[in-house]
Amino acid sequence: MTAEVVHQLVRQRGAEDAALLWESQEFTGHDLQDRASRIAGALAGLAGRPVAVRVPPGPDRYAALLGVLSAGAHLVWFGTGAAGERGRMILDDVRPAAVLIAGEPDDLVAWYTEHSGVIPVDVTDLPAASAAEPEVRPHDWAYIAHTSGSTGRPKGVPQTHAALAQFGLWFAEAFGLAAGVRVAQWVHPEHDPAICETFAALMSGATLCPVPSKIRAHPGWMLDWLDGERIDVFQTVPSFARELVRESDGRPLPLRRLVLMGEAVPPDLVAALHATSPDTELYNLYGPTETVAATWHHIQRDGSTAIPIGQAIPGREVLLLDDADAEGDEGEMVVLSPYVTPGYLLGGRDHPAFRPVAGRGPGPWYRTGDLGRRRPDGLLEFRGRRDQQVKIQGHRIELAEVEALLGTHPSVAECAVLAAPADDGIVKALVAYVVSREAEPPQRQWRAHVRQRFGDVLLPMTFRIVPDALPRTATGKVDGRRLQDLS
Repeated sequence: MTAEVVHQLVRQRGAEDAALLWESQEFTGHDLQDRASRIAGALAGLAGRPVAVRVPPGPDRYAALLGVLSAGAHLVWFGTGAAGERGRMILDDVRPAAVLIAGEPDDLVAWYTEHSGVIPVDVTDLPAASAAEPEVRPHDWAYIAHTSGSTGRPKGVPQTHAALAQFGLWFAEAFGLAAGVRVAQWVHPEHDPAICETFAALMSGATLCPVPSKIRAHPGWMLDWLDGERIDVFQTVPSFARELVRESDGRPLPLRRLVLMGEAVPPDLVAALHATSPDTELYNLYGPTETVAATWHHIQRDGSTAIPIGQAIPGREVLLLDDADAEGDEGEMVVLSPYVTPGYLLGGRDHPAFRPVAGRGPGPWYRTGDLGRRRPDGLLEFRGRRDQQVKIQGHRIELAEVEALLGTHPSVAECAVLAAPADDGIVKALVAYVVSREAEPPQRQWRAHVRQRFGDVLLPMTFRIVPDALPRTATGKVDGRRLQDLS
């Protein structure tokens, strides 16, 4: 697949084909391009600069994404829910040259205007514009996504047009996206698969179907929406797929293809899906933001006790390396690919995660921190994390970040945060062990303090009060096993 420029690929689709379905109304490729050209005109002169998009679902949102790229700028995509302190941190690090909104600015946008002097641009009130389109090259940035950072600040992860175009074209081919196919856009904008599923649909000629905000978290309403809108392809996390199965009460899911990502896939969920929805094809998609994705697997009815993450996506090679960088059948999953991020927004590729593998060339390499095993049939299995990173509902969370935040509350003397996996192995909650400075620990304040940072990514969290001090090992590290015994 040849690396190309994303918005140019979108233009190659049929102008009169249905590009977007919103509130039962179809919008053609021409409709989106007309709106996008107005937005690109308003952003003239911002080529190579970041532009934030905080527009609610609908045609203006997706035209805004296209307009930013057409202007030669790169995307920083926000949802329109509460962004909390995390949203302010992202804006403070990225310093977008413009912020696109629809209507009146909300608190986050107003804060950024006051902080930076950047006046928001209302995409619903723009004149027709004709501006010369700047040259955009495949290695130019297309977007910046953000993941949780161990320092307490989100990490900005840029990706190029080449990476997004290559992945989007592969995604479309792998999952059958084409004219007449309807693709749900469910993933929250702060989670980078939202960008991937959006542009995979727009580049392929499929019809993108954004899930209304009031429906996306309610499994019963979601099932009705999937059926009513005749959705063919749906990408979601396994934990939400499980809720859909429960709500369906044995009825088949109204889908041709279900793509599971963001969490480990439990075998019992697969068994339930195969039993209730035999005509729905199941896929497992794995990979970190830093490589867009890394592996995929078409899940068959083979009774596996562990669901593989499969084989490398084209354009990527996955090695399993031990602590000495020796390759074997088990070890850390390390990705070699031209589509590895150019580096973190702050720090580039100086981070140890991008350290080359001796004797295997300069890369680019990305050390995922995930452990894997290669089965005799060559397929990869996910075997957990080397560090304190977990995923909850598809969002990558550094436990150290949560600890660092909770530790700033004046009533917290010290704390440790551990993952609490359910019986199926999926992490659905965190447990915070806290030494309190107050006789009556203010747990409601702690919860609000954590949620203020993470906005709508509400971390399910319980608190355990530890008297005096956290238990530690002989080397001074917090003893997680002894903490769990306190429960």
